[in-house]
Formats: sequence, structure tokens, C-alpha cells
Amino acid sequence: MEKFMLSEEGYEYLTKGIAIGVGIGIFAGAFLGNIIFTFAAGGVIGMISGLIYSTYKKFKKK
Repeated sequence: MEKFMLSEEGYEYLTKGIAIGVGIGIFAGAFLGNIIFTFAAGGVIGMISGLIYSTYKKFKKK
């Protein structure tokens, strides 16, 4: 398995994805009544989407 290397810009996309995902998760959890689950789910979804977006931008530059 190959390591996933991120550039400085890739780290920026990843951290923004996590922050946005966690924020949306907390907001959704306030309405659904399960903040802990939606906080964690939002963080995971944000991380995955940040990595996908970073990979997309890396291949688009080539």
C-alpha cells in the first residue's frame, strides 16, 4: 500500500474539510439530539471529502 502524501495545499483542504464537517455535524446533532454521533460522523465525512478534493485538485493540475 502506497503512502498518501499531501502538500501544504492538501493539508489546507483536509483541515477545512474536517472543520466544516464537524461544524455541520454539531449543528445537525443539535436538531437530531445526538451531538456526539453527528460530531464524529461529520469529522469522518469531512476528512474523506477533504482527501478526495485534494486528490482531485492534484490530478487537475497535471
